[in-house]
Amino acid sequence: MPQYLTTALLALSLTGPATYGTARQPTVIVADESAPTLYQQARTAARQGNSQAALRLLKRAIATGYYSPEALQEEDDFAGLTAQAAWPRLLAQARTRQQRYEAQFNQPLLTLIRQIGFQDQQYRRIAAEADRTYGPDSPQLRAAMQQQGKLDNRLIRQVDSLITVHGYPGKSLVGEYQQSVTFLVIQHNPDEKYLPLLTAAADKGELRWSSLALLVDRLRVARGEKQLYGSQLGPAVNGHYQLQPIEDEPNVNNRRAKIGLEPLEQYLKHWSIAYQVPTASHNPNPPALYVAPRPAAEEEKSPVELVGGYEALYAQLQYPAAARQQHITGRVTLELRIDGQGVPQDVTVVKSLGGGCDEEALRVMRAARFTNQAGKDHEIRVSLPFPYEKVSK
Repeated sequence: MPQYLTTALLALSLTGPATYGTARQPTVIVADESAPTLYQQARTAARQGNSQAALRLLKRAIATGYYSPEALQEEDDFAGLTAQAAWPRLLAQARTRQQRYEAQFNQPLLTLIRQIGFQDQQYRRIAAEADRTYGPDSPQLRAAMQQQGKLDNRLIRQVDSLITVHGYPGKSLVGEYQQSVTFLVIQHNPDEKYLPLLTAAADKGELRWSSLALLVDRLRVARGEKQLYGSQLGPAVNGHYQLQPIEDEPNVNNRRAKIGLEPLEQYLKHWSIAYQVPTASHNPNPPALYVAPRPAAEEEKSPVELVGGYEALYAQLQYPAAARQQHITGRVTLELRIDGQGVPQDVTVVKSLGGGCDEEALRVMRAARFTNQAGKDHEIRVSLPFPYEKVSK
């Protein structure tokens, strides 16, 4: 999914299978009145313009589930309910229930988790609004995510410290409302090293498996593999998002249902993607809906080349004294955009090392120059080693 995922969207992704009616028909309340089912039915009624039914269903969902007032206000389907007289009372009900529930937990830890959650979404909310107003490949969205990237680098270090002290801060430590906050920070800084920790947390009920599925997909895509649950989209092309390829796609909704995710066709509507699950013999979706896999021969080709080569670039790196004293070694990974003149723009740390290495990597990369035969902006990732030791030939 796009990196500006909001808390509200993640919340609706985690509420379980939905019950959807036909447009303009009354919403039917099934016998299973679990909070997720009621919440999804409330969304359906709101989309159908049945505000009173939506409010009644949502009131029941709040009374038995874990929906913060912030998440309710960010839910696009409920935008039409905000003018109703019952809406402020409903938000107050959600706030009171959350406060009473969270009173049993460690308050300093909860305060810290809330701060982390706010900062994880701070510029993503601006990016989401820029997407709606200006489009998915707009400079406004890019600028917001550049600011968020700086915050993400700090948040993942903060989360690492939390995990060292507490383990995964899941349901037993911070409750149902906040159990996914730490996951979101990791999801926005994906690294294979967190997978065993999060898998164990999900197995113990500290984290929802429906959350973990997002990271599983993201890591598979990063490895060049097909995703399992359909959660990951490629970059916008001509103003439209594309879907990363899916393993065993005809059964994708079966896998999603087993871990409490809504059907993929409903999930993808949030990005205006019209999708149908293929059968074993036929895929009704146009090829343009998917991110096209690149042939292996094309993987090494790039329209931009570093002037002087990467060995010369590495040789410019100075190993910071703080990193040497703390015995910090490894790589700093950067994302950057090479403009038409071959000049790096929007250089951002996406995998931090600390000890002054991040700042040194940014310094060297910003001073680098490229040849750009295409003359068009091109985004790349670069990993810089600390310390750099030239290999003798």
